[in-house]
Amino acid sequence: MKLIRLVLSDLHLGSGVEKGRLNPHEDFFHDEGFSELLAHYDGLAGDETELELILNGDIFDLLKIKIDGIWPTEITEEIAERKLRQCLDGHPRFVLAIRRFLGRARRSLVYLPGNHDLDMWFPGPQELFKRYVAPGDSAARVRFITASDTYYLPEGIQIRHGHQLERIHRVDYSRLLRKRSDGAEILDLPYGSLWILEVLNPAKEERHNVDRIQPLRLFLLGSLLFDPRFGVKFMLRATIHFLRHRIFALRAWSQRLRSLPRILREEVIAIRGFDDAATRSLQKLRGVHTLIVGHSHAPRFRLLEGNRILLNTGTWMKMINLDLQHLGQDSGLTYALIEYSDDGDPRPKLMRWYGTRKACENIPYAH
Repeated sequence: MKLIRLVLSDLHLGSGVEKGRLNPHEDFFHDEGFSELLAHYDGLAGDETELELILNGDIFDLLKIKIDGIWPTEITEEIAERKLRQCLDGHPRFVLAIRRFLGRARRSLVYLPGNHDLDMWFPGPQELFKRYVAPGDSAARVRFITASDTYYLPEGIQIRHGHQLERIHRVDYSRLLRKRSDGAEILDLPYGSLWILEVLNPAKEERHNVDRIQPLRLFLLGSLLFDPRFGVKFMLRATIHFLRHRIFALRAWSQRLRSLPRILREEVIAIRGFDDAATRSLQKLRGVHTLIVGHSHAPRFRLLEGNRILLNTGTWMKMINLDLQHLGQDSGLTYALIEYSDDGDPRPKLMRWYGTRKACENIPYAH
């Protein structure tokens, strides 16, 4: 039986937008395009071909969803469900597209939580997601990968969101929960998530494109020249947050101070970058010829030594890259397509979705 796999990551669905009003924390405006993508491959696969949709992390940007007017840093299962419901209700077209997709036989969905939707590790949000997109018998064809960060395919392909490759976003999957003083179990969020909640989110309300520009350090350097008030404020807030959470938060803070150069190198400067970390990870793997990641929002297709492939699915957010090597704007809508030959050999490709040419589009707000 033939098989097609689609791998998408970093859609970053927020709580939606109201016409005429800006939601600075909404970064997904392609509900219709996503629906067209699924319909296209559904028709291409037909009745005789298996079609698997792999949602490889940061599908929902639950770190940007407020509960009772704040971004909660202590996330219980109940809070996780409340945040996810806002996203699902804010994107009914997205929900309907997956529901139609799973409504046909030989269609399945695999979900790997990323660092922005780590809340999906809880059973409650998983069941809520299935109630929205996979009612009835189709729920059995939805699977969540939560024991680790990796979906292993038998033909020598690994799929990872990629947050485990960066120290500040890394989590311990064997101890993902911790107990609060009142006994409630909450997610043990990595420092990177706390930084997003307490530093990046407030900045995004002032400059809503702050996380759509790469690399962030070049954007901040430019801000010091052209938007100094914002630049200084952001860097001051980030520095105080780093010192509070990474240096003086622990009892053995004197030892942490001695480790400061290593912490700065691994968590702040990150000289080698995400691409190099993913490449090193692939080179260490045995029996794996293809590693598919997301996380960095940078679409890549690299053929490495030994005919190994590193594929980054990119994002559906519009990004601007200030790095001279990748200078320019990226319109997003990239994804991985894995097709199989008659002999069962996988053929992974990096694709960009264009869809049906439109004469016009609705602008939900003017800012």
